[in-house]
Amino acid sequence: MNIVVDMIIWVAYLVSLYFSVFLILVYVDYKDLFKKEMSETSIPLEPFISVIIPAYNEEKNIRKTIDSALSLDYPSDKIEIIVVNHGSTDNTGKIIESYGTRVRALYLTRTSTDRKATAMNKALKIAGGDFFACLDADSFVHPLTLRKMLALYYKENDPELAIVTPAMKVAEPKNLLQKVQWLEYLVIILIARVTSRMDSLYVAPGPFSLYRTEIIRKLGGFDEQNITEDQEIAYRIQLHHYKIKHCFDGYVYTTAPDEMKAFYLQRRRWYLGSIMCLYQYKSLVANKRYGDFGMMQMTKSTVGFILSVVGVLIVAYLLLLPFFTELKNLFLVHFNILPYLMNYEFKITFLNFLQADFRKGFIILFLFTIGAYLFQQAHRNANEKMTRFGIIPLIPYFAYYYLIKSIILLLSMIEFSRGKKVRW
Repeated sequence: MNIVVDMIIWVAYLVSLYFSVFLILVYVDYKDLFKKEMSETSIPLEPFISVIIPAYNEEKNIRKTIDSALSLDYPSDKIEIIVVNHGSTDNTGKIIESYGTRVRALYLTRTSTDRKATAMNKALKIAGGDFFACLDADSFVHPLTLRKMLALYYKENDPELAIVTPAMKVAEPKNLLQKVQWLEYLVIILIARVTSRMDSLYVAPGPFSLYRTEIIRKLGGFDEQNITEDQEIAYRIQLHHYKIKHCFDGYVYTTAPDEMKAFYLQRRRWYLGSIMCLYQYKSLVANKRYGDFGMMQMTKSTVGFILSVVGVLIVAYLLLLPFFTELKNLFLVHFNILPYLMNYEFKITFLNFLQADFRKGFIILFLFTIGAYLFQQAHRNANEKMTRFGIIPLIPYFAYYYLIKSIILLLSMIEFSRGKKVRW
């Protein structure tokens, strides 16, 4: 059994090493360009823009969300704010009505099968914009972000460019869980910037991704059966050989879960949706026709899911199994701890140390070094300090945060295999 585990660990190490080195090499290749790159805010044209805000029971955030959309640095006669009250049972509807004619309010009865995509498609039917943005009702956009994203469209001057994605940060993190997510989102911004250069973005985040209306309508709108419509539309864009780019400093701020139950439910939905998308678009995996997206991104996503599950199982085997074995021994002696400790044989000896497999330790150290380097560069990329919220959030981030996410992923994969359905 130990030989099998050892082989699995080595395969996991080598695969992780391959993708990590690939990512760092791509980043190093573009590092000098990133330093010089500047976002523009001046645009040659000011097209009509639709901002769609789907809302379901968002009375705590909806006013701040709408205010941020109304505060965008853009001519008021060239923009419309469409707010979809998707069957809210709290005061969301009253708050929307208080804005009068400043927003276009849609009312959609909520059914048991409705998801966010249903509200998006309803608004998309009446949207008059050449471009439209989706703004989640718990997120707030920076006033200059729209101009930066439009400037990127005009800079690329590519009719195949269908989506520009934002740089998403956690808004005003207060407790430890939110601060750890704040760290995670900064890393995601850097990875999105690198991935954008490879034309391999695989998700258009709900907080203020900017779409070319004509292309999305041509593709049939959003998939109302998928629980992560923002990821599915990105896969479909890649399937039809359109392009997605990332606006590295087009900032939008989202409200992160502040308790473990809400965090679990959010990540479970994300992971279930991701698994659904990978299964739905499995033909793209390692497909040369889709360039780096097929060969690297789709392969990395598939392998990443497998490695996460393997990592959880290895931790369970190497740590939890011995723990329960010792717990069983304690039970046999009726938890009489003193004699148990006196007769306990510590297995860490100088001989064991000399016999240790330092090759695995070297790979782990190397992977950690790559991760720490990207982590440090991610903060520079986002103009943030690593210690903005002190040292404490760094400890769970590096120690066990990704293990927790891997456990949620494992549970999500089990639910997917059982046909579990999740609503928005």
